[in-house]
Amino acid sequence: MDVVMKAGIVESLEDNIIYAIAQVLDEIVKETDIIESPIQTAFHTNKKPSITIYKYIERIKMYCYCSNECFILALIYIDRVQEKNQDVVINSFCVHRFLLACILISIKYNDDDYYKNDYYARVGGVAIQELNTLEQELLILLDYEVFVSQNLYYYYKEKLMKYAKL
Repeated sequence: MDVVMKAGIVESLEDNIIYAIAQVLDEIVKETDIIESPIQTAFHTNKKPSITIYKYIERIKMYCYCSNECFILALIYIDRVQEKNQDVVINSFCVHRFLLACILISIKYNDDDYYKNDYYARVGGVAIQELNTLEQELLILLDYEVFVSQNLYYYYKEKLMKYAKL
């Protein structure tokens, strides 16, 4: 595990990247919350979740036991959704569910071991049927393109490290 000394505190590289991902998503929703979403997706809720994006990612990291690469892949998937679907606005009413579904897909695609969806549903705070729907909808929004090249992965990782000032 890479360790970085920051302000006298030893922090892991992975924790800093996760923090950077949360910050990037926070910036996205600040910009998109002022835009009215042209369409409502299965990801959109009637009210904003009370848990911050960072705390939500921490919770997923703590209980899902997935590789750290899955979080970067999830961010890439969120960007792909936005690129492929201009009418889908990822805002504070849907970012948590997009994040959960993207991490779920990245775990299933990238990691050798994973749990059943009912476990991830409990961790993410959604019903199993809802998570199954989110997973299916996400794959459709991604056109089932879940492969990420090594170059793209390292490009995102490098950008996140710079964003986190590592």
